[in-house]
Amino acid sequence: MASLMLSGAENTKLINSIVPSGLGSVSLNFHKKCFFRNNVVSYGNKYGARNLTPRCSISSARPSSQPRFIQHKKEAFWFYRFLSIVYDHIINPGHWTEDMRDDALEPADLYDRRMRVVDVGGGTGFTTLGIVKHVDAKNVTILDQSPHQLARAKKKEALKECKIIEGDAEDLPFPTDYADRYVSAGSIEYWPDPQRGIKEAYRVLK
Repeated sequence: MASLMLSGAENTKLINSIVPSGLGSVSLNFHKKCFFRNNVVSYGNKYGARNLTPRCSISSARPSSQPRFIQHKKEAFWFYRFLSIVYDHIINPGHWTEDMRDDALEPADLYDRRMRVVDVGGGTGFTTLGIVKHVDAKNVTILDQSPHQLARAKKKEALKECKIIEGDAEDLPFPTDYADRYVSAGSIEYWPDPQRGIKEAYRVLK
C-alpha cells in the first residue's frame, strides 16, 4: 500500500506552496502538521516540517452521487491476495526500489529512534524496512487492510518488533495525537474517500 497523497508509490505529484489553514490544507499552523514531498507523506510538529500541498484538490468532500475515480477497497483486497505472493520479488523491483524508498523517506526526518511512526497501507513492510533503519521497530506500527500482505510483513526479521495490525486508512484505530510521523506510500488510490483518510491522518498526529 502506500500514500496519503500518492497516486502510486512512484508517481507522487507534490508541489511547494503555502496554503491557508483549514481542512485539507497544509500549513504549519494547522495543528502543526504538514505533508512532505516525494513518495512519502509525513507530518510532525517539534521535529520540523515543510509546507507542501498535493496537486490534487482536497478542499471539499466528494458528493455521494459523484462516481469514484479510484479503485475500491474490495478490489484492492482481492488484488493483493494474489499479488502478495510475488510482490516483494517481482512487483516492487520494477518500480519501487530500495534506493527510491530510502530517498523518499529522507524528508520525513526520522532522526530520533524514539519517534512513534505509523505506516498506513504498509503492505508487506517494504517501506517499513526503510523506516526501521532510523526508528526502533517497537515504535513503528504497520497498518493495512490486506491480511495477505501483512502476513508477508510478519515474516521479515527486521519487523518482528513492529506492531502489525489490519485496519482501514479512513478509520484509523489510533487515539488522537498518537504519532510523531505518518507515512503512507502507494495506498491512496484504494481509498473511496481520500478526504476522510487525510482527515484521519491529521487526527492521529501530534
